[in-house]
Amino acid sequence: MTTIRILPEILSNRIAAGEVVQRPSSVVKELVENSIDAGATSINVEIEKGGKSLIRVSDNGSGLLRDDALLSIERYATSKLFTTDDLFSISTMGFRGEALPSIASVSRFTLVTRTEKSDIGTKIDMVGGKIRDVSDAGAPVGTMVEVGNLFFNTPARKKFLKSDNTETSHIADMISGMALGNSHIQFKLFLNKHLTKSFSLSDDLFQRSINVLGKDVFQNLYKIEFSDDFMDINGFAVHPEVVRSSSAKIFLFVNNRLIYDRGLISAIFQGYKGRLMKGKFPLVVLFIKIAFDQVDVNVHPSKREIKFFDHQRVYQTVAREIGKIFLKPQENFSEPLKVKAVKTRHQDLYQGGTKENIKDSSHKVEQQVFEWGMDSNLVHAQKQQSVEQKSGSFFPSVSSFLESDTLKILGQVMGTYILAESQAGLMMIDQHAAHERIVYEFLKKRYRSLGVISQNLIVPEILELNFKESDILVDILRDLSGFGIIIEPFGQNTFVIKSIPSIIDEKEIKPIIIEIIDGILKDKNDFLKEKWLDECLILMSCHSAVRANKPMNIKEMEKLLEDLEKCDNPRHCPHGRPTMVTIQKAEMEKLFKRVV
Repeated sequence: MTTIRILPEILSNRIAAGEVVQRPSSVVKELVENSIDAGATSINVEIEKGGKSLIRVSDNGSGLLRDDALLSIERYATSKLFTTDDLFSISTMGFRGEALPSIASVSRFTLVTRTEKSDIGTKIDMVGGKIRDVSDAGAPVGTMVEVGNLFFNTPARKKFLKSDNTETSHIADMISGMALGNSHIQFKLFLNKHLTKSFSLSDDLFQRSINVLGKDVFQNLYKIEFSDDFMDINGFAVHPEVVRSSSAKIFLFVNNRLIYDRGLISAIFQGYKGRLMKGKFPLVVLFIKIAFDQVDVNVHPSKREIKFFDHQRVYQTVAREIGKIFLKPQENFSEPLKVKAVKTRHQDLYQGGTKENIKDSSHKVEQQVFEWGMDSNLVHAQKQQSVEQKSGSFFPSVSSFLESDTLKILGQVMGTYILAESQAGLMMIDQHAAHERIVYEFLKKRYRSLGVISQNLIVPEILELNFKESDILVDILRDLSGFGIIIEPFGQNTFVIKSIPSIIDEKEIKPIIIEIIDGILKDKNDFLKEKWLDECLILMSCHSAVRANKPMNIKEMEKLLEDLEKCDNPRHCPHGRPTMVTIQKAEMEKLFKRVV
């Protein structure tokens, strides 16, 4: 007697259901995708008790003939693939032929469908994957699928479902995503017989994005547009001041398919680099149109995960295009911080001037930046400037981020925050965060043009690594040298650190290198290179920036604001923390009960 047996079809369908049908929202996704493939222009979704009791999806699509309806509930029966080549160039939402039989195997399942050419429809009733009845039925053109008592025969899976509210939330998010990706289709979501969401055919992508992302993004939504002979990218990214604590508001579409891809999310974060606080997520609606044979959607039965054949090109383009819309933040969001002209002998301290001019004074200028950050009294910076004093005004005036508004520097609080008065209210500037941004952008420009000044170690540091770490380090030695970190192989998996950037303490250099290597090993993606290069610059700027609890005089504070104004992104430090906050006049009046 053989020990290996072919599984009964009913059992194999339940196993497949474990991959395809993970929760009620998975059922909704599969059924709605079938409706989209059927050419529907109107899709209604009805849910009761979080989808555990009832899921009903009805559409006005092409419908099915009786024979096709019976075939649709057979495993691996599909109208969307015919040859092996089709599998590598998939243009439809569904294609595996697993969804309907898998759903039917773990529920009380009813399908009613009719084509335009048929006078009568077909109704199929199933329980736990077994057909109970097939009959004629009066029905409109299209298809209605009803899924009741989900997981009634698989209690182990049913007990892992969350509360009704949680499951309902997943379904609502799924419908919102589907509606975003198909603005040519009307969607309606009914929860416990009440209309909860409605997406009209008159809504364009912008309107649907507002509906899905929230009304607070209306003034903060910025368009992404890119096109070349390889792919098209479009969508919207929200200003980094509007964030969430999860990735729930990041909607990714590849050829209109709602997907999840870690690489794309990483690329989005790279585009927002330096503008997001740690642990915060941006709001993005991103569409990528690419040749069907350039993406593999047959990675997982859920069809949510994909693979790009040229992932590096896709990720780098996405990061670059999102970053572009923030390169000129003042044009989009508000006016720049315009500091009143302060004449110095080094007006191109952080930007401007030709490459030759910078090179001629590179060491002098770089030392000035570093000394400002390390000198507790900021004496060096003070010597480099002379402030124009206005008659009758003790404090220098600067313009704020609002048009026709003026800032009056009041002083320093707690040795950390610069206070300034404006017509709008009270502005507080974090001196460390602001100076960190200034130095970071200076170092970034220096790195791109000349590299970073380094210093030789009196006693070279020895670095012991394992084989994987050694391979990574060998690959990035040249890039590290651009930062002034000179490392040479010293036999087997041993390396010697000979030089480090002049602003890095030698005690900290080993942990920095290990952290870089660990990051690359964690995310084995060529796209990561730009990320860790940037992290090195951020680390250097943090070490060289003026610290909290360092006294500053008025001239130094004015110089700080003047240089901050020249930055590409003056509102955030390289870590994403805000450099300044404003307490509006109205808020202050409420605090003092001047207004109710």
